[in-house]
Amino acid sequence: MNKITVLGLEKERARLLDALMKMGVVQISESNLEDIPGVGIPENRSELVRLEHMLGELSASLEIAGRYAPVRKPLFSARRVISQNEFQSVLASSDAIMEQAKAINACESRIAAIKSEENRQRALLASLEVWMDLGLPLEITHTQNTAVALGNLPKSVDLDELEKNLGDQVGEVALVRSGSDSDHHYVVVFVHKAREQEAFSLLKDMGFNRISFKGMQGTPKENRERILKTLDDLSKEREVTISRIKDLAKDREKIETLHDAILMERDRVDAVGKLLTTRSVFLLKGWLPAEVSEKLKSRLVQDFLCSVQITEPDPDEETPVLLQNGPVTEAISPVVGMYGVPSSREIDPSPTTMFFFIFFFGMIVADAGYGLILALAGGLALRLFRMEEGTRRFMKLVFFGGLATLFWGVMFGGYFGIESLGQYALWFNPSAEGGTEKLMAFSLLFGIIHLYAGHTMKALNLMRHGQYLEVIFDVLFPVIMYTGFAMAVMPNVPGIDPGMAARVSSYGVYVLLAGIVLTVLTAGRNKPTIFGKLFGGLPKLYDIIGFLGDVLSYMRLMALALSGGILAGLINGMAGGGSILFKLTGGLLLLGIGHAINFAMSILGGFVHSCRLQYLEYFSKFLEGGGEPFHPLKAKTRYIMVRQEEETLWTQI
Repeated sequence: MNKITVLGLEKERARLLDALMKMGVVQISESNLEDIPGVGIPENRSELVRLEHMLGELSASLEIAGRYAPVRKPLFSARRVISQNEFQSVLASSDAIMEQAKAINACESRIAAIKSEENRQRALLASLEVWMDLGLPLEITHTQNTAVALGNLPKSVDLDELEKNLGDQVGEVALVRSGSDSDHHYVVVFVHKAREQEAFSLLKDMGFNRISFKGMQGTPKENRERILKTLDDLSKEREVTISRIKDLAKDREKIETLHDAILMERDRVDAVGKLLTTRSVFLLKGWLPAEVSEKLKSRLVQDFLCSVQITEPDPDEETPVLLQNGPVTEAISPVVGMYGVPSSREIDPSPTTMFFFIFFFGMIVADAGYGLILALAGGLALRLFRMEEGTRRFMKLVFFGGLATLFWGVMFGGYFGIESLGQYALWFNPSAEGGTEKLMAFSLLFGIIHLYAGHTMKALNLMRHGQYLEVIFDVLFPVIMYTGFAMAVMPNVPGIDPGMAARVSSYGVYVLLAGIVLTVLTAGRNKPTIFGKLFGGLPKLYDIIGFLGDVLSYMRLMALALSGGILAGLINGMAGGGSILFKLTGGLLLLGIGHAINFAMSILGGFVHSCRLQYLEYFSKFLEGGGEPFHPLKAKTRYIMVRQEEETLWTQI
């Protein structure tokens, strides 16, 4: 990365930012506002709020259109490519498109209101069910001499006894039963107004709860008919509103285009807020890839009246990180990206990670048939489909993972779990006699190589910053200690010739002691006291236990490689048993379903555990991470890509 500083005319600011967005290689940095008269940062908050509001309207309308009028997308969907003329045409009719988006949102609001009203009407209908036998209009609460009340009583109340008590104590009271449910009795109380207070006081003591139907007129049956009619009308209105959304959704592509246009405009306005300006000029600072620096400078100077200064960052200065890799290594970007971006002061781990990832992935799946399917799927997808950059890189990883699986399947004789083909293994068959122990030994060996590669990367990072003594003290000496330990315990590893292991072990003790002495004497070199310098490295001896745990974790390579092959063999055995009729029907079905499940489990296990070995065992040795990804000012669209008439600088890196 290089630093870039541009001093330009204020009247050319908008056009220059537009050019930078099209070129897509400059990340604009926040400017520090100093107390200088006449210098300030452009006020853009109100404009950002307006654009965010428009984006919210457009996004909501697209989400609604997708829900009510879904569009079937291809397996690998990519953004639409449109011409500049089409893009400008949409911008010219932006007001009409915004009105369409608002109309879609208004339709959704109306549907929500309809749903709310339907729920209210259904609740009213449910509350009327127990009153259907009542021929009394619901709005009547009194006559000239009588008070009328609808209500409920607990189910435990004996209505006959209650009615008798009311007659004895109050006198002029009638209790009409309407219905009951599991908890309550529903009744209508008629009482002379002169005895109203006395009657309802007694009823309240018995748990009487008054019920009113505000706004309802007529009998319960008449209200039921009105509610059903209302629900039918609401249902029809909802269907009409949904049809309206579907009609408006026919212009979905225009709404998508306007959404991305507003998105680009928001990014431009946001970039303006990072500049320093006066009445006549503006100052822009940022970062760009070093290899396009001179070309961008020449373009800006040629097209604008401005001053452009390109400088290299300071040796210890953190810069934004852009990982650049070849057509093969770029496939590992999704795996590295899930862990995080490395610091700009570290070496890009992508090339070595790519090798070890597909190496371990193929070893875990280890079936030539599965590998061929995976490689064909990835290769055909790359060949036949247009896809986004991230998807394309992942499918590349699938393709290379398939090739690695095919390789290990041939080496181990794994062909859809067919046991008889194991004898044709190019290296050895893990299921044969002694094969499991041999696979264990090599899994541990590959683990040691992987760990040592991590220590090597740590050494390269240290050398990159001139810390050569740290390479010796913090990398070489511990590796000597680990190597001696590995040599010393070699006789305990199955699958290794005992005589050779014993000879190596006898030398390993001396290597281990030498590594321990060197590590203990140098690990505490930064301690303030002599005692600390001599013995401050003693805790480093615990790293031997950590090294042992790290190495043993690679036994998962053996376990997963065996489990997939064993399960495939069991599926073949079950499908091959029984009568001819079963083999031709249920057996074929079992083969298809069983191998599909085993294939999916093997691929998932290979991906997850290969990632685990990179993240926990490999990256932990050298990668600090915490880098800032490079985010240039460019069109970060969601639905469209505008075809550029000329090649952008971004395509050249």
